[in-house]
Amino acid sequence: MRIAFILIGLLISTASMAGGTFVRIPGGEFRSILKYEDSKGPQKVQSFEMMKTPVSNQEFLAFVKSNPQWQSQNIAPVFAEKGRYLSHWQSPVLLGDKALPNQPVVHVSWFAASAYCESQQARLPTWLEWELVASADTTRRD
Repeated sequence: MRIAFILIGLLISTASMAGGTFVRIPGGEFRSILKYEDSKGPQKVQSFEMMKTPVSNQEFLAFVKSNPQWQSQNIAPVFAEKGRYLSHWQSPVLLGDKALPNQPVVHVSWFAASAYCESQQARLPTWLEWELVASADTTRRD
């Protein structure tokens, strides 16, 4: 399953999607920094694909234009924090000076990020997938 990389305000085969290029992340075992109650020792992660770059303001803008329910004036409060959601945009469908088109989109909710991913036939990473990718660098896997 493909995973879209979205910053939520709070990162081999390639494929193409409106949001960017995907890279294959090989599965395997690694030691999580978190201690899970129900699992001890190395954590297993299956291979998956993840976007090489974060989703941009421009890409998320195209999403909200095609899905008006995710525009800041329309989103239900249960799905995003009113006043903070996409607060750096000039208006619900205009980026403005504080949100450059190629910058990663920020100030989105988990629900909006998930909806964006679904619209791209992708999904958000699991905690373990995210941890596996975040713990790597350009010279070592984990």
